[in-house]
Amino acid sequence: MKLWTTELKAICQVTNELRTFCGPNVPGITWEDAEHYCQNNGLGYCKVTGELIAEIPCRPGTFDPDFSKIVDYEKPSQN
Repeated sequence: MKLWTTELKAICQVTNELRTFCGPNVPGITWEDAEHYCQNNGLGYCKVTGELIAEIPCRPGTFDPDFSKIVDYEKPSQN
């Protein structure tokens, strides 16, 4: 099943301004299915923003991507 990214808006405790934050990744076959998942599982405050197709971790202690450890959600058999 596909994974979908979400976002949410909340007041930042440091600046006291309305900001946008990353939400949890949610499962769903389609965009609409992911929205229904949010509504039915207590995540109604989250907005689905797109399909998660890959995660690329960073090398330890850096912000350099480590492409050898990519998690490809489009081709799970290759992970």
